[in-house]
Amino acid sequence: MPNTPPESPAGFEAAMDALEQLVARMEAGELPLEESLQEYQRGMELVRTCQDSLDEAQRRIESVIEGTEPPSSGSTDPNDSTKAPDIADPDDIPF
Repeated sequence: MPNTPPESPAGFEAAMDALEQLVARMEAGELPLEESLQEYQRGMELVRTCQDSLDEAQRRIESVIEGTEPPSSGSTDPNDSTKAPDIADPDDIPF
């Protein structure tokens, strides 16, 4: 393995794929000690990248639920039939 670490993956899925590949190499048990240590360090970086992505996703979900941030995608068209209606009272059904 080269001494320079590869660049951080761009997204959560890429980081997870890289982490899975790294774990498979380490579990094979054929790496020398120094290379195993480098792979372990890289794995911890990937874990932090994944955790940061998950933390950000959680914050975004909580913001949407609390209504502090509008959803990033979606239509504001009142005639959009794919959007669930906003009904404050479940007994107040409009039919």
